[in-house]
Amino acid sequence: MKTKKVGNITNIFKTCPIMVMRVPSHGSTAEQHRHNFQELVIIVSGKGKHWVENEIYSIETGDVFAILGDMKHGYLETNNLFLINILYDMRQINFPLADIGTLPGYHALFQLEPKIRSQRKFQNRLRLSVEQLTEALQLVAELEEELASAKHGHYFFAISHLMRLIGFLSRCYSHMETAESRPFQQFSRLLGYMEKNYAEQLTVKDLTRVARMSQTSLMRTFKQLMGRSPIEYLIQLKISKARQLLRRTDLSISEIATQTGFCDANYLARQFRKLIGMSPRKFRDQIPVR
Repeated sequence: MKTKKVGNITNIFKTCPIMVMRVPSHGSTAEQHRHNFQELVIIVSGKGKHWVENEIYSIETGDVFAILGDMKHGYLETNNLFLINILYDMRQINFPLADIGTLPGYHALFQLEPKIRSQRKFQNRLRLSVEQLTEALQLVAELEEELASAKHGHYFFAISHLMRLIGFLSRCYSHMETAESRPFQQFSRLLGYMEKNYAEQLTVKDLTRVARMSQTSLMRTFKQLMGRSPIEYLIQLKISKARQLLRRTDLSISEIATQTGFCDANYLARQFRKLIGMSPRKFRDQIPVR
């Protein structure tokens, strides 16, 4: 099995880390490729097979899926396959996620489905209706138009269009309900709940109630999908919110500890140092002055 590495991301994105590629007639690929940025794929028409790592899945009109950075993939047995690739580098964009994490569909489409694709045989893909696909393509066209304009501020507007597209697709996934997707949606709803209530003193018992799972099943599933326990994930979420507040506000460390659900500033500092490798104060001191 051959794999090629796509060129350096700075050469691909140049001045804007977002790119839209329309491929009206995608042929089969002799080898897989991979890259160090994210890719969102929309199947506009036709059909074929998506070759991801060592698995092969059928794809057709309306399918939408995310490719995580450094994930090997390619296309086989294509038949009039028209797809759109939206390429973007989250490390460079750094756009505000705001409350998008409260949408179960966001976690499902961009976090969970790519990780469990091989286990679930691509059963949890997002498949858009004709109306949804039409609206998604309109959002893509607006993103393309802004990127092509190269006007002053086009980067800002391009990010806003990408955010609209991600939000729209996340809502579409949240409303998708099939027999195959129910357990998956259930776990996605749990992640959305944790995002919304991270500042509360959530316990494993609270999470089992929301997830409608036994404690054993919850711990096993969480570890399998997220690579850590629910409480470890919750602490990481709190620290992520604390970092945002350190960057964007003048709140004291104690006030940030209260807002992010830590019992006091000392506990926040211990967890922050454990995950980030420095104290909250040192982290704030290193933020460039604007």
